[in-house]
Formats: sequence, structure tokens, C-alpha cells
Amino acid sequence: MEKSSERKGDNERLAQGDDFFKKLGSLDNETYQENVLDKRQKELIGLTISILSKCDECILYHLEECQKAGVTRAEVLEVVKLTTIGGGALLYPFARKILRMMDELVFN
Repeated sequence: MEKSSERKGDNERLAQGDDFFKKLGSLDNETYQENVLDKRQKELIGLTISILSKCDECILYHLEECQKAGVTRAEVLEVVKLTTIGGGALLYPFARKILRMMDELVFN
């Protein structure tokens, strides 16, 4: 997707301009490596946090990563349901948006 390459380029520019962003990027990459939790679990948790934070860019990123990790559409929808119940009705519009994002990604 176009957003992925744009995001990656922006992150690289931030990291070149300031050591803080370089360290933050490294910490983020390290945190999402498989450890006790596998990649699928971590990406579903990341998606949950992104929905609760109402961050469109973050939601799209974690949907892309979920897809790469083999997470199914049904699993994403289960997380969306749990997050909407936990976060309240204000998250319902994000549930609709996530459906459209998954359609765009051709999520199985």
C-alpha cells in the first residue's frame, strides 16, 4: 500500500533528524519481536491499542501486520468486537472503518 511506504520514509527521516525517534523506532521494533507472545498475538494487541487510541494510521499499520502474520478476518473482527465493548459505543465508527480497511487490503 502507498501509506506503508510513505510511513516508512517518514519514520526514516525522523530517525535521521533526531536520536529520540531513532531510539523510539528501535524500541518499537524490539517490542514487537516474537518472545513469550508470538507475532500474531502482539499484532492483535497492537490493533486493540490502536482502536482504543482512535489512531487511523496505527489501525491500518496493525491490520497490515496482522495480515502478514496470518491473522484471519474473523480473528480481527473478534478483537474489534471486544475492543468496542470495552471502549464503548464511540468506537463503533472505527469498527465500520476497519471493515472498509480490511476490504481494501483484501483481508481473508
